[in-house]
Amino acid sequence: MTQLYHTATTAPALLPFRIRLSDGRSRTDPASFTAEEIADAGYIAAPPQPDHDPTTQRPTWDGVAWGIEDIPVPDPVHQPLTKIGFMRLCMFLGGMTPDMLVAARDAPELKAMWIMLDMAEQVQRDDPEVAPGLALLAGLGHLPNGAQAVLDGWPAA
Repeated sequence: MTQLYHTATTAPALLPFRIRLSDGRSRTDPASFTAEEIADAGYIAAPPQPDHDPTTQRPTWDGVAWGIEDIPVPDPVHQPLTKIGFMRLCMFLGGMTPDMLVAARDAPELKAMWIMLDMAEQVQRDDPEVAPGLALLAGLGHLPNGAQAVLDGWPAA
């Protein structure tokens, strides 16, 4: 492994091509630097990075020692759905049957949801009406598998 160096104010990295010694002289060509010159220029050999899984973790430097932190998992980005795509999701994942769909369409408690859906060009998982609308469908017995089944199965982009 290549030796990394740090200063009091920098994270470990390869030595620069040019270092400035304490007497003002500069040296070039890192391959020819002596240990004394490296120390005189203020560079300190960093300890080796700890073993880690680069797909899920990254090394951190606190100015003195390495640490490891987990790489945050990004929030999924969900696909917008057409209205028919949304209804298919309700049927396939939510367990809604064609008869349940007809009954839900006629339910007075769902009238506002259907008006909003009719006005929408597409349905986004994070739209403020989606989760409450699905919960209402489930609460009225039109989504036997529950609202969460539909939300959990929403396709990611």
